[in-house]
Amino acid sequence: MWRLKMSNPAIEALEKEIESILNEAKKKKLKIIGDAKKKAKEILSRPIPIDTYKLEAEKIIKEAEEESKTILEEAKRKAEEIKNIDKEKFEKAVNRVVNIVAGIE
Repeated sequence: MWRLKMSNPAIEALEKEIESILNEAKKKKLKIIGDAKKKAKEILSRPIPIDTYKLEAEKIIKEAEEESKTILEEAKRKAEEIKNIDKEKFEKAVNRVVNIVAGIE
């Protein structure tokens, strides 16, 4: 501890009071830290609510399956449209794509 070495009784009393206050503050600090460590240990020892995460995962999977089903149905519909296009329109579309890729259009 820091102590001023002075002979005045009033100053010595102040020094003792300051030292007492500092010691009390250290005790409180250690108690607060100890309590916080106990609380942290208690929290960490609790079981993880896996059921909540399982429900969320199942919901996400279901939504993804529904979305993929919708995408697949749309792709089938478009494939059917392409399959049913008449030969002339098909050739025009192919030629146009070829021309765009070749840089002609």
